[in-house]
Amino acid sequence: MLVVVLALLVILLGTILIGTPVAFALGFSAVVLIILYMDPSQLMQIGSIAFSQSTSMNQLVAPLFILMAEALAQGNIARDIFMVLSKWLRRINGGLALSTMLASTVFAALCGSSPATAAAMGRISIKEMKKRGYRQDFAAGVVAAGGTLGIMIPPSISLVIFGIITENSIAKLFMAGVLPGILISTLLCIFILFIVKIKPELLGEDDRQKNEYKNEVTLNLEKITPVKDLLLITPPIILIFIVLGSLYSGITTPTEAAGFGSIGALLIVIFSGRMSVNGFTGIMSATARTSSMILFLIIGGMALSYVVSYLGIAQKISDLIVGSNLSPWMIMTLIYVLWFVLGCLMDPLSMIVLTVPFIYPTLLELGFNPLWLGIVSTLCVEIGMITPPVGLNLFVLKAISDVPMGKIMAGAFPFVLVLVIGLIILSVFPQICLYLPSRM
Repeated sequence: MLVVVLALLVILLGTILIGTPVAFALGFSAVVLIILYMDPSQLMQIGSIAFSQSTSMNQLVAPLFILMAEALAQGNIARDIFMVLSKWLRRINGGLALSTMLASTVFAALCGSSPATAAAMGRISIKEMKKRGYRQDFAAGVVAAGGTLGIMIPPSISLVIFGIITENSIAKLFMAGVLPGILISTLLCIFILFIVKIKPELLGEDDRQKNEYKNEVTLNLEKITPVKDLLLITPPIILIFIVLGSLYSGITTPTEAAGFGSIGALLIVIFSGRMSVNGFTGIMSATARTSSMILFLIIGGMALSYVVSYLGIAQKISDLIVGSNLSPWMIMTLIYVLWFVLGCLMDPLSMIVLTVPFIYPTLLELGFNPLWLGIVSTLCVEIGMITPPVGLNLFVLKAISDVPMGKIMAGAFPFVLVLVIGLIILSVFPQICLYLPSRM
């Protein structure tokens, strides 16, 4: 068995390290292990897995939510939300940073992707914060932290994949993510208000710039009335309530809710006059690319999971961990660290597909709730994605802004500590995750 495990690690890590996409590395590893240690006729099982996954109705959830996110990104909905909130919160010290965090929270409930949330908000808010005198590192840190909400607050693509792989209810996973997402957003907002109070230099030392901001906001208030503000922000808020409300009440399945969300997003963009032929083509192309990547990830992950189960590797790992005499929380802490590290090195979907099939049965045997596991694994990846020096969201911000990487890392680090506090709270009080699913 040890030889088989070593062979799996060498093949899988070797193919990933040479730059092979994770989906193909998983599938290649499964094929090689079947040829080496199983009957070659078992290769037919991979074809069966590919067919069943690609024709499953559950696989429609992710593409439809991706279509919803792409349509809203095309319609610059993130810009509208940020503009309205920045006006409403302009009298608060650090209001622009707070507006960025709250806008990220709202857009996360429409997007489902951490890098997409960070990119959409970063293109708008970093430039505005720098213009008002905010320090570059603080501005980048706020956007990096806000971007992490994209994979926690439903509809989260990461939770969709977790549900498919572990065969848990996607609707209940979505509901399990609502209160933790609000909790993390609240902690981040409180931290912003606290840090600008004790370190006002983060907002800049040039009073003239602040006065210019106030004058500019006054001019904007003359041009855009509160009614127009509400017309900008109300449709996406209604769309959030339609999607989550229909899931919570049981009126729709996740697939149907995703369908309502994607149609609603397209209608919002069309009626706002921001849809063009090229824009529509871009939305569909981006949706197809991302959906195809996710499907290949699932097929590769399922294929390797089948091989691991057939060879008894998962059971052997479970027996070793359970028999190690470590407490369940000691084991969970070690897995947290593993997820932190992998979150730094790869995207959330790859991390879930790569690790969950191996450790999920063991964690269930140790008594952990499956819905809670979905939430804390997602939060661990969030933390990894903004952890210097290799967090993926940091590179996203570098690509869309002119802030030096060193300042982005310095600005993100304090927010990492806030997310860790959130993880500790969810670990001590798991009912925060489980309350809404229990009420469905």
